[in-house]
Amino acid sequence: MGSSITPEQCASIPVEVNQTRGGLKLTFDLAENRVAQSSSVWTTAGWLLRFVALPAGQTLSLDAGEQYLKVILGCEQERQQYCFTHDQKVRSTRIQCDAGHAPSITAGSAGLLGLLLTKTATAPANISAMRDVEFAGPSSEELNWRSFKERFGAFMPYFDTLDNHMADGFHLCDRSGNQICYVNFWTCGIHGDVSTHNHGQPPSALSPAFAEVHLVLNTGGSESGMYISSNPDDSTGTGEARQYIPMRPGEEHGPFFDHADGAPLLTENGAISYPWHGWESRGKARGVSAYDYVVAFEIYPEFARI
Repeated sequence: MGSSITPEQCASIPVEVNQTRGGLKLTFDLAENRVAQSSSVWTTAGWLLRFVALPAGQTLSLDAGEQYLKVILGCEQERQQYCFTHDQKVRSTRIQCDAGHAPSITAGSAGLLGLLLTKTATAPANISAMRDVEFAGPSSEELNWRSFKERFGAFMPYFDTLDNHMADGFHLCDRSGNQICYVNFWTCGIHGDVSTHNHGQPPSALSPAFAEVHLVLNTGGSESGMYISSNPDDSTGTGEARQYIPMRPGEEHGPFFDHADGAPLLTENGAISYPWHGWESRGKARGVSAYDYVVAFEIYPEFARI
């Protein structure tokens, strides 16, 4: 096992603007897997966000407090935490440690690429306004929030009356230019829905195929979460055709997509095979205005290993 270092002692990852899809591009040198690397820090809704890449056996010491880890590639050795948990199951990403000890993570034999999240004392008890989720950090002006209506209204009227928003996010790449994962952020207003969908459209440069995982930063509704639907037209919120999987802050879910032999299954048009599914903000609202706040990890098929 390697010696312990802090994120500040890691090699720095440059921040670039993604000219094709918007947001920011972070490039990691994963070929040799010898040097610990860390991005800058961004803040949103009282959470600190930092991407890290660690070589095999490297231990990263973290500050005391409420720390979380979303593994994207490789494994966190001590907790045997890989990118995906069991199909459609929910697990906490919080880094638990013994009393009196500061939290840390250790990369497994294949190294580790992931997102570190720290929930600070400034995190609101609930997100009641979109100003609560604005980003601060390097080039944060590129992490623009727009309503779903602004982004998708030209293609579908479904979101015209819903209080949903999405920010441009982070494109994680390797030194060869391969896209590993796109990490983006969205909110869903109380009693809202992100529609019943299956990502079945033919992949394109602006809308590639991906294996998706969601991590929750806030739930405005007491029963908000993912669902699977047997009916592609069930976007009414009646729940008659929906199987619900509630999620709480700090939790992520396992694959909703179909897979075999450790890899996602592709359809004839190159998309990843999904059942009909979605997200619904439901249950008792914790406030007059309340938002679910979700981080989406869109992992490219060649890097998605189950």
